[in-house]
Amino acid sequence: MPINHPIRQEVENKINMTEAGYFGECYVDNFLKQIVFPKHYTILKDVHIPLEQNSYLQIDTLIITRKYICVLEIKNIKGKIHFQRNPNQLIRDLNGETTSYKCPEQQLKRHIKKLHIFLKQSKINMPVKGLIVFAYSKTHIIQPPQFAKITMGCDISEHIEEYNELPDVISQNTFNRLLSIIANQSTEFVPKPLAQTYNLELSHFRTGLICPICLHKITNKKHCSFCKTSCSIMQQQAIEDWFYLCKDTISNRECVYFLELKDKFAANYILTKLQLDKMNDHRYRHYTLSQSFGLTNKSSPII
Repeated sequence: MPINHPIRQEVENKINMTEAGYFGECYVDNFLKQIVFPKHYTILKDVHIPLEQNSYLQIDTLIITRKYICVLEIKNIKGKIHFQRNPNQLIRDLNGETTSYKCPEQQLKRHIKKLHIFLKQSKINMPVKGLIVFAYSKTHIIQPPQFAKITMGCDISEHIEEYNELPDVISQNTFNRLLSIIANQSTEFVPKPLAQTYNLELSHFRTGLICPICLHKITNKKHCSFCKTSCSIMQQQAIEDWFYLCKDTISNRECVYFLELKDKFAANYILTKLQLDKMNDHRYRHYTLSQSFGLTNKSSPII
C-alpha cells in the first residue's frame, strides 16, 4: 500500500497485534512441551469447526486428554492490565497511553460454550477447562478477571498438572473417536479479504511478483536476484496474497493483472498448478482457495 494511505497505520497496527499474538502462542508452546501429560493426549492448534449456519468453534490452542479438554486463551500484551466490567473490556495502560481490547474472559466463555455444544453434538460428555494465559511475565495484572483462571506462560504447568491428576472420564475408543470427529469436521479458516474489511480498491495494492523474503519485485527471472528464492514460490505466495488481500475468488484475467503476466496462458498454467478449486467453466471460470493449497494447513497437533 502507498506510504501515505489513510488506513496504512491502522493495518500495520493490526499486523503487529497479530504477529505479537502468534509469537506469544509459540512462547507458551515451549512450556507446554515440558509438561508430562497422560499417556493419551494431543494439543491442537487453530481448530476451526462449523457448528451451524454462521457459527464456528474457533480455538487457537486446545488440549485434549481422556480426563478433560482445556481451552487456552493466550494473550501477548505488555503493560498494566485491567479486566474492566460493565462493559467487559481489557484495558491496557502502557507508557501513559490507554488502549482497550476485547475481553479475554468473555472470549473464553464463548469458546467453552461452543465446545460444550460440539461435544453434545458428538455425544461425548467430559469436563471442559479454560485458562487465560499471558505469554510473558512482563504483563502486570492490576485487576484480574471476575471468574476465569489466569496465569503467566511460565506458570502454566501448575494448572495443567493439576488437571492431569483428574480421573479418566472417557474410554480410549471415545478419545480416538473425538479426535477423528475433529479431524473430519475441521475446515481451514480463511479471513475476510483486507480489501473488503477496509473498503479498499485493488489499485491500492502492489502488483507483480514480489519476493516474500526480501520484498524485491522480480521481472522475467526464474529466481530472486538478491536471495535466490524461486519464481514458483513467489507465484504461490502471490496467489495466496490475492485471497487474503483482494477477493475470495480469482479469475484468469485477475491473475494476469495481479502477477503482471504476459498472457492468459501463463495465468492458466499457474492457477492449474496450484490445485485451486475450480468454479464454473470456460470464460466464467474462477478459482477459490482449496484445502490442498500449498501454503495452508488444517488443524494440526504440536505434540
